[in-house]
Amino acid sequence: MTAASGQLILDLPQRTAQGWSDFLVTGSNEEAVAWLDRWPEWPGPALCLHGPEGAGKSHLLHVWRARTKAVALEPEQLTVEAVPELAAMGAVALDNADRLVQQEPLFHLYNLLAEHGGFLLLAGRKPPRQWPLTLPDLRSRILAAPSAGIQPPDDQLLMAVMAKMFADRQVRVGQDVLFFLAARIERSFSAAERTVAQLDHDSLSGQRPITIRSARAAL
Repeated sequence: MTAASGQLILDLPQRTAQGWSDFLVTGSNEEAVAWLDRWPEWPGPALCLHGPEGAGKSHLLHVWRARTKAVALEPEQLTVEAVPELAAMGAVALDNADRLVQQEPLFHLYNLLAEHGGFLLLAGRKPPRQWPLTLPDLRSRILAAPSAGIQPPDDQLLMAVMAKMFADRQVRVGQDVLFFLAARIERSFSAAERTVAQLDHDSLSGQRPITIRSARAAL
C-alpha cells in the first residue's frame, strides 16, 4: 500500500516486546515467532532457533529476553561453575550454540532448568542435528527439543526494515527506491543498515533526495 506522498506503507504485523524492541513478521521468520509466542507453553524446557548470519536470530533472542528476563550467554561464558547461578535465573538464552566450547556445562544447565521449570533458548547458524554435540545425553535432549528455522529476510521484510531505518533517521524515500534496494543488496539486516547509513550520508553531503539514481551510485 502506498501513500499519496509516494512513501511506502507496509501492511506487516508489527510486534512489541515489553517496550524493548519491535520486529516485523513475514514468511522468513513466522515459524520462529510462533514458537516464541507459545512460551511458556513449550512442550519442554528448550527451544532451538537456527538460520544464517544476518537472518535476525540475535534480534529474536533479544525480544525473548525482554519478555522473560532471561540472561544472555555466549558459549565461552558457559562453565560448570556458572551453571547453578544461571539456572537460578529461570531462563537462559545461548547464542552461537553451535560453537559450544564445553558440552558438560550445557548438559547440567539443561537438567537444572528442566528440574526447576526453567527455560533455555538456543540459537545457531546450523540446524541442531548438525551441531557438534558428542555428549550422547546432551545430544538426545537437544534433538528432542522443538527447532525453528529463520530464513534470510525476504524482499518484503527487507523493504519494511529499511523503511523503518529511514524513518528513524527522518528520511523520506519512495517505494521505487525500496524495491530497487531490496532486489540488489545482500539479504541480511546488517547489509540493510549499512545501505541506509550510506544513502543517508550521501544525501546529507550532497543536499539531495534519495532516488534510484543515487541508490545505484551508492551500491
